[in-house]
Formats: sequence, structure tokens, C-alpha cells
Amino acid sequence: MWRDPSGVPHVQADDLTALAHGHGYVTGLDRAWHVEVLRHRAEGRSAELVGPDGLDGDHLTLAADVPGTARRWWDAASAQDREFFAAYARGISDALAETWPGTREVRELGLTERPVRPWDPWTPMAVHLDAHLLTGSLPEQLWRRRVRRELGDAWVPLLDAESPAAAGSNAWLVPGELSASGAPLLAADPHRVVEESGPYQPVCFSTPDVRVRGLALVGLPGVPHFGRTETAAWAITAAMTVTERVVDLELENRQGAWHVAATGERLEHRSVVLRARGGVERTCSLRSCAAGFVLPGTPAAEAVLDAAVPGSTTTVTVVSPAPTADPARAFSACRELLSARTAGNVMEAVSGWAVPCNDVVAADRDGSCRHTVTGSFLGAAEPSRPLHGITVRANQRPSDPCASAARLACAPPHRARRAMHLLDAAVAEHGAVRHEDLLAAQLDTAAPHWPVLLRELFADTSPTAVSDPAATVAREGVRTQVRAAPDPDVASGPAGAPSAAGAASRRKGESRTTNASSEAAHTVRAALLDWDGSMAAGSQAASLFAVWRDAFVHELMRTTPLSVLSGPTGMPTVWDPFLHGPGRVGLAVENIVRHGLDLGVDVRWCARTALERVAHEHPGTALPPWGALHVYTPWRSDPALTAADPVPVGGDADCLLAAGTLPGTGPACVRVPAARVLWDLADPAASWWITPDPVARGECTEPPLHRWSRGEMDHALPWVPAGSVGRSGAMGPAGPAGSASSSGSSGGSIDLGALPPLPDQSAPGPRVTLRPVDPGRDAAVIHEWVRAPRARFWGMTGWTREQVREVYEYLDASPTHHAWLLELDGTPMGIFQSYEPHADPVGATYRVEPGDLGVHVLLAPVRTRRPGLTAALGRLIIAQLARCGTRRIVAEPDVSNDRAVARLIATGFELGPTIRLPGKTGQLAFLRVGGLTESR
Repeated sequence: MWRDPSGVPHVQADDLTALAHGHGYVTGLDRAWHVEVLRHRAEGRSAELVGPDGLDGDHLTLAADVPGTARRWWDAASAQDREFFAAYARGISDALAETWPGTREVRELGLTERPVRPWDPWTPMAVHLDAHLLTGSLPEQLWRRRVRRELGDAWVPLLDAESPAAAGSNAWLVPGELSASGAPLLAADPHRVVEESGPYQPVCFSTPDVRVRGLALVGLPGVPHFGRTETAAWAITAAMTVTERVVDLELENRQGAWHVAATGERLEHRSVVLRARGGVERTCSLRSCAAGFVLPGTPAAEAVLDAAVPGSTTTVTVVSPAPTADPARAFSACRELLSARTAGNVMEAVSGWAVPCNDVVAADRDGSCRHTVTGSFLGAAEPSRPLHGITVRANQRPSDPCASAARLACAPPHRARRAMHLLDAAVAEHGAVRHEDLLAAQLDTAAPHWPVLLRELFADTSPTAVSDPAATVAREGVRTQVRAAPDPDVASGPAGAPSAAGAASRRKGESRTTNASSEAAHTVRAALLDWDGSMAAGSQAASLFAVWRDAFVHELMRTTPLSVLSGPTGMPTVWDPFLHGPGRVGLAVENIVRHGLDLGVDVRWCARTALERVAHEHPGTALPPWGALHVYTPWRSDPALTAADPVPVGGDADCLLAAGTLPGTGPACVRVPAARVLWDLADPAASWWITPDPVARGECTEPPLHRWSRGEMDHALPWVPAGSVGRSGAMGPAGPAGSASSSGSSGGSIDLGALPPLPDQSAPGPRVTLRPVDPGRDAAVIHEWVRAPRARFWGMTGWTREQVREVYEYLDASPTHHAWLLELDGTPMGIFQSYEPHADPVGATYRVEPGDLGVHVLLAPVRTRRPGLTAALGRLIIAQLARCGTRRIVAEPDVSNDRAVARLIATGFELGPTIRLPGKTGQLAFLRVGGLTESR
């Protein structure tokens, strides 16, 4: 195992089984506390680690039979998958046995004497199932049920908004014809509530047949969500599908046993004792029937069921997950994706995937681009299909009516539209989408829909509804029966809804006694109307908008029919983040502004009252910049644990940088991009990533969290410490824009020494130097060399000078590939290029060792031949490489370049296998520099 300077692990192994063991081992090393919390949750025992607050979640896990489902899927899996998962579990167990007592969280909580039990082979499956138990449609269905019960069916579409826990994810694909590199680009940033170091773990893997980089889900082997091989890449977003059937069943008690009233079926029942840290115990009941498992209720509801009074009746909620088509392939993608070579291979690997339900985009180096929806969900299957043009997946509602009907809690359409606008603008300006264009779109903090809504809210004092800014619709009266050209992506109130006339009577006696024309309120109003919609971290206007929006939601919850959602949820506390009224209303505030009047919500009155409240609470004082209010720190599984230092974050729930708040509950950032990735299939080295990990693990003492907050990215390479030409060889982090990079070959000339005197002379020969190539200055002379027929194996014979210059500009900017001019007493006489094999396609063809350095040499024709010049230059170069930490020199001339191969053999290189590389078949050759004699 190696670590790059940012601490990202690269696991090398001889086969996939050993690779899985190494992956498990490094996961146990880096995430010991987190994986044990996840394992305990999956076994219904998290309260034993984190205290009584975990009891409700443990009860839900056992009621849903997460451990039993994982064991059944494990039993059904293929022998290869069982071996793969078992090896990963052994790796985690081996690491935990070494690291658990010394883990910081374990010491802080006084758990050092607590034994760690080895993971079972199916534990990774259980961990994954439990981690995604609440990421399907179940929370959204329960929210809709609450809205129906407390407000009525008419309110459901109005309050249909993204989940407060997981939303805002992006996955974008740019085809090769619109990409600056000429090959497909993929960029993604999943948005989650981030716990500990986050749900994703950047990892690199390599075997003799596999070289992969990607984001592993902590506790699960492989990289099933985001990854790339040498020739294929994939990314996901949440598919927003209906993943469970939820029904309320009437029960009646017959002789002390509960039966389904409609069918007479007797409920299955067993009791378990849950234990929490501190000696707390709770006896819980697990119930199920043919329709599914009984969702645990509040303590009062559970007490009714436990009392089991004969003749009594009650109602329970029964949940039935969507059936899994083939349990044997539920997790096969974890292993199969590692060997994917094409977009078609990706589609085949994910075809059996079960949980969660994912929206998948994939592409390969040959230009194929594909999309599918995979996982277990209710409704018609959505098979793989080819993609054409730029594809933006941003949790938006599909345009197809059937697919749309099978979606819940979709994002508003403006986020996807904003992404398309930015990428289309990049094509218009540059002719193609570049890496920096994708990163800029991921970091975009614009909320351009809000200034339009604010102008309509504050336009006048008439109580008319506010329209969709994409299509302003004139309305007559206070109620609209028909809308012109409604946006299909935006939920709208139904025709025939209650009129606004009843709004005043439902404001709990509130009267309009505030002075909307006060100077302070007018100042706030003017500032909001001047706001450009930017939620950048440095914007004070963004802070004012967020404070006003919180006040607006407060008024909605205080003075409108929505106030009934302020009460208890009627569910155990584990559901509070999903069913909490103010937070859910805050997330739906855009819908409410557009269509609330149809249901008796006077949004203009609430908006003006919120102005007055902000003016009263912040009289004449400038608010701090948004980043000072909108700070982020990863959530700790136990509040007693030391928190990471908060970082300022721009963006908002409505932005592409969906660093989300819960409007109405304050400015704190609760949901963020849990990772950002960018894959360019033109070059395996063109891969970048970052996660908000608060722990510094590598040579870089700054945690990734801080680079993440600044919008930087790290180079994603299967890193092995490389040799060097003239420096330490440590590769610095690099990114497509705004990131640090190493100095490349631009540091200065290197004096290799003098050539030995000729046989008939005593004076030393000319001095040999390596001078970094200056693309602008040196392109002309290099072009003359490489265009000659004798340089045909250099691969540039038909190139223009401009094309040559562009290639050497690329090398000059690279942290891993460098170009030098060989000079004799200042006169150029050849090119010497070096590369770090882990960052080159060559590195995928053999097992890279520490200290490896790849080289290419082209000597120019000379007018006066000097006997032994090539051999003498070789000795000087080899000596320089050895002084700078190179242990082994790697070469791969074209297999048909007989003279080059012969020269390598004469120099002492050992030939390896022939390899397929872009544009040629190469002959691998290796030279170990240690112990070389001066004569050689």
C-alpha cells in the first residue's frame, strides 16, 4: 500500500481477492471508528457505542431485518463475490485488531477496553443496506402521509421538495465531440449529510489486469458509485424512484395476538433487548406480515401493541421494499466494475444492483456514452440507453410522464437548467467544455430564480399569487382555476383549492398592524431587490437574503395553515430530520411562493412581515458575509466527540453548489458535496477528486476539508513514489483549476558533467546539461527534429509547429511528466523526457515499483560525429537519475524500433513483455540503476 501526498491510499495486489483484503485493511486503518459505528448500526447495536440516542435507529434496523437480508444475499451470491466480500471483511478485521485501542474516538469515549469482534463476511452488505435504509423513498412517503393527514391531499404537491438529508447531487457527462480533450468528460458531486470523514473514501487499486481509482463507500469493497479504469468511467446520482410500498393496516387483537383485520393473518412477532452505553436497556418488538415489516412507532403506539388487549384494534404502518430481481447479483457490481473496459461493461456490471436505486452515467475512451437507472424500485424498468450531447443529471424530474410518475422529492428544474446553461456557454465561448468549466459549474453559487421571485413578491401590495419566473402567468382574482403552460417539473396546487379569503382567519387572530412602509423595512426591501442572486461565501447580500428567508418561513409556520406542521411528527425521533415541519416547509418555500395562494397562503403578506422582522432584528447593521454564517463541519456520530474546525462555505440548497441549509432553521450548512470528482477519458492521469475529510492523512498537513472548502481538487492517481530527474520525486497535488501543482521541469538546468575526453585528447569534452523545455522558445527546433523521417517513432512527423508547442506546454504544466533539452556546451542536441509511471498508461501494463521512472530520448542529427556519444550521454543521465532517487528506469520503445531495442539491451536493460499503448505496441524494458559499474 502506498499513499499519495494527500494521504489517499493505493493498494497493489496480485488478484482481486488480495485487492479486496488490502482495501478492507486500509479502510480499517483510516476509518476505524466510523466502520465500527456503521457495523453496529447494521447489527442493531449502535446504542452500545454512541448511547441511548441510537436506540430508535437500532429498532428500525432490526425491524427492517437488515442483518437477515444481508445474510440471505450473501448466501445467494456467486463464489467469486463471496470470496471478494469475505476478503474485505478480513482486511477490516485485521486492521481493527491493530488500531482500535489507539483510535482517537475510542480514547475520547473511554472505550479502549471494549473488545472488537471480527466482521462477518456479509457484514459489508449489511453496512451498506443500513446506511441506505433512509435514502430511498420511505422518508418521503412518510412525509407525504403526514401532510395528507394534517393538511389534506391538496397540499402534497405543494410541499413536494427535496429530502433534507440527501439531495442536490450532480452527475454530468460531456461527449468527446464537445470535450476539449476529444474524449468524454464526467463530473459528479453527491450531496449528503456528512458524518465523520464522509461516506466516500478516495482509493486507488491495481493488479496485473486492473488499475482503478474511485470513491469507495465506507464499509463496502470496490467503487460502485464513482470510478474509472484506464478506459471507462462512471458516476451516479440518486434516481428518486419509489423503492418501497407503504400501507396502513388495521389490526385486531384476538386472544392476545394481533391479526390483520382484512385477512385474518396473524402477525409474526418476537422481542429483542436493545442495550445502550451506560447500562440502559430497552425491550423492543419486531413484527411482520406477508405485506412487509411493521414500522416501529412512538413509545405510546408500541405500548398499545405490546399490551395486546384482546378485542382491541389499532393501525400500523407496514413497509414492503421493492423486490430484488436477482439477489445473487445484488452486489456483483462491486467486483465487476473493477474490470470494466467499456461503457457497455459498466452497464452490464450495474444491471443487477439492488440498493440504493441509482441514476448511472458511463462513458469510455472510444466515445460511447450511456445511461441507465439501476436498483430495486417499483414501476417499469428503465434500461440502458445511449446518450447524445451534454447530459446533466441533477435529481430533476424526468420529462417522460411514466418515469416522472415513479419519482418522489425531485429537485426543482432550475438547477439542471443552470448547469446546462453554463456548459453550453463554455462550448459557445471555447468551442468545447474544459476541465475548468466543469469545476466552475460544480462550484457555481448562483440562485438566479430568487431575484425574479423577490421582485414579484415585493412588486405591489395586491394579494395575487406569484408565478413561476420561467413563465409568468397573469392571474385574475384571488384564485386560479387554470394555469397557462405550467412547468412540468414544478409541483403546483390543484384547481379548486381553498381561496385566500380564509387565510386571515387562519392566522390565529394576527392582523396587519405592522408598518410595511417603514424606512428600515424599505431599506431591507431595496437591498433584496438589488441582490443578484449570488450565494458566494463573501456576499453580505446573500446573508441578508438568508435571514429574510428564515423570517419568511417563520411567518409561514406561524400564521398560515402550515402551522399545523409545527407539532410533533407522530413518529420516533429517528424520523425527525425527514418529518420536521419547519425544515420541510423551508425546503418547499419556492413552491409555496409560486403556488401557495391557491391553498390560502398569502405569501405576499408573509414576505412583507418578514421584511419588518428583519429590519427590527438587524437595525442599520451590516450582516457578516455569507461564509461567516454558512459554516460547515462534519457531523459526529457522538456529540461528545471533538468537532472539526468549521470552514466557510458558499452556495445554498438552491444552487449547483448545493451546500444546503434548512431554510427557516438558521444558516448552518447541513448538507454538502460529500465529494467532487472529474474524469477525463482522454488520459488516465486526467483525474481529480476531493472530499470534505477533516483528517490530514498524508504528507500534506492540511486536511482535505480546507482544500474542499476553497474549491480545490487533488490529482487522483494510483500513486507509487517515483524516481526523479532533478528533485525528490514527490508528486504534489494537482487539479484542473485553482489547485497546487509541483514545479514540473521548470526549476532550472541540471549540469550532468562533462563528456569524457576523446581517445586522442586529454581535455574534457563538452559539458552536458538538461535544460527544461521552454515551449514558446524551443518549439521551432523540436519541430525540426521530430518532423524528420528518422524520428518517425517519436510520433510527430506530420505535426505542425503549433501542435508541437501545445504538447510541450502540456508537459510543462504537468506534475508527473517532464521534458528537457539535452545541450552540449549550450547547443541543443536532443530531447530527454521523463514520466512517473503511475501517472501514465504504461503504469497499467506492469506492477509499478517505488523509484520507477519512465524515459524517452531523441537525439538530433549531428554534423560532426563524436565516437561513443550515445553511450556517454546514457551514463551521465543514468548517474543523475540514480543520485535523485531513481531505482529503476522504465522504457517502452515501439516494438518495431529495432535500433532502440538493441541500444537498451546494450545498456543493460532487461526486456519485459510487449504491451498495447495508445498508438503503438511497446516493448517494456527495465534497468535497475543500483550497483551499475562505471564501465557499463
